[in-house]
Amino acid sequence: MESPQATECLFVYGTLKRGFPNPWSRRLWSQARFAGDASLPGCLYDLGAYPAFVENGGQGDRVHGQMAELSSPQVLAELDRYEGSAYERVLRTVEMQDGARRQAWVYVFRAPLRGARRVAGGRWPVE
Repeated sequence: MESPQATECLFVYGTLKRGFPNPWSRRLWSQARFAGDASLPGCLYDLGAYPAFVENGGQGDRVHGQMAELSSPQVLAELDRYEGSAYERVLRTVEMQDGARRQAWVYVFRAPLRGARRVAGGRWPVE
């Protein structure tokens, strides 16, 4: 099997991760293969029902999540509508758990972080 192109990978860190009781998570994973755990530089904020990823973290700050290899990039357009105007989908380098680096889409939070609490350790949900 040929390896997927950059636009066919999506890094997820919140309610779109596998196993969440979210219809959009189920929709995503019905069209994706779990490629492994991964992380990228940045900070995570807890907005209550969902998290927000921002890129301006301190040195060494990382956000942890999962890499999805998409069987159809069409799901990205659907997820763009779900995420709404507060999030922007951008292409970034993500580090897989084994140290390999891959290009993947990730949703970056672009709205004000009013009342948001920073998630120490960059893993959501906070345990």
